[in-house]
Amino acid sequence: MLDALRPRFQRVIDRLVGGLESRGRADLVGDLARHFPFQFICDLMDLPPEDRPTFHKLAAAQTCVMFDRAHGIEASQKLGRYLDALIVERRALQSDTDFISILANAQVDGERLPDDVLLGFFRQLMNAGGDTSYHGFSNILAALFSSPEQIEAIRDDRALIAQAIEEGLRWGAPITSMDRVTAADVVLADVPIPRNSLIRVCIAAANRDEAIWPDPDKFDIFRAQKRALPFGYGAHVCIGQHLARMELQMALNALLDRLPNVRLDPDKPPPVIHGLTFRGANAVHVKWN
Repeated sequence: MLDALRPRFQRVIDRLVGGLESRGRADLVGDLARHFPFQFICDLMDLPPEDRPTFHKLAAAQTCVMFDRAHGIEASQKLGRYLDALIVERRALQSDTDFISILANAQVDGERLPDDVLLGFFRQLMNAGGDTSYHGFSNILAALFSSPEQIEAIRDDRALIAQAIEEGLRWGAPITSMDRVTAADVVLADVPIPRNSLIRVCIAAANRDEAIWPDPDKFDIFRAQKRALPFGYGAHVCIGQHLARMELQMALNALLDRLPNVRLDPDKPPPVIHGLTFRGANAVHVKWN
């Protein structure tokens, strides 16, 4: 399935990077990272072009529910109505050329996926697949371009890109923590935690555990590869992790292929990574020649 999606994603990334080539300068967060995951998801869902800006806005707005409840709920309801209509439309077409049609018409033992399951999946797709890739890629770019010797090593050996992506996601996980409820009494680091306790699991701290990684706060694409937790683990592991890795690797290859000698712009402020739940670079200003 990933191999089949590669040409589709390549068209998205070529369109975006191609639009930068003649400029000589860009902010790789605002001009690229913030756009390619969402445009790819819109293409994957085969959304009408005129609907895409509104769909993206509603998907982003629904995440505001914790601090702007009224607008967050309004966005979620509007997105739900839009998706409901889209699922009905795609079922009537009986197509198998886009992601919505494939899942809306899929059957197991003669039964379709329940509508609420479909709706919940599509409602979160932009955030789960878009925000995470966007923030993760911005952190990888910030780390790489702030480490000239490491970006030069990648220019010389593109085989290093895969481990650079893994190290970037360890060092700068786009999601720093998850809320969970304990299923049983447990003792963690000599601290008793009763069953049904609300806890916050800090993925970012686990990814920088000094007992696992020497000098854990250092970004180092050459360090020994070990399993980190940017995509979660076990029953809660991210089902889109392989697609995300493919996107990030292809996007970084496209940058190095099409923007000659791309490097940090010395006339602009250096990247700053910020944020709590979603964590990403504010900007990565670069130039090329």
